[in-house]
Amino acid sequence: MPAELLRLQEYARTLPARARCVIDSNVWIDILVFDDQDSRAIRDALLGGALDAIISTPCRDELAHVLAYPQFAARAVDIAQALAWVDRHTRLLDAPADGAAPRVLPQCRDPDDQKFLELARDGTAHWLISKDKALLRLKPRIARDFGFQIVTAATFSRLSAPPTSPHGPE
Repeated sequence: MPAELLRLQEYARTLPARARCVIDSNVWIDILVFDDQDSRAIRDALLGGALDAIISTPCRDELAHVLAYPQFAARAVDIAQALAWVDRHTRLLDAPADGAAPRVLPQCRDPDDQKFLELARDGTAHWLISKDKALLRLKPRIARDFGFQIVTAATFSRLSAPPTSPHGPE
């Protein structure tokens, strides 16, 4: 098992039963439009109440904008229904959870992704689930300096999977 996955499993064991997360727009699209295999563990955790997903107005607005892209028209995505699903499974957070002045985050190469870092910091998230390369590049620094983990949906899915015996099924 890769060292990073072991480190993340150890981190996950320290979290409350209902860990707080931020989900970026591309992962939301995978959940809402594509039923992507890697995103199913996130969807299932949201449906089961195992994740406390937070969203901000700017993040939700970006998701609404992305859902309206022409490439999704062929999939007959009902934008209002998709956003209603997100609203049912997230908590809106538009100010730092503790009201304190926020610590300065590193600048993401893609300025459009900064809002996800800010939301994770301000909402004291445990996880930022993303597939964006600009955000993923910041993983070590964010983990070290801000205490939350940036992971892909695939990694989160592996962390959520029940442990398997090294000897196979019993």
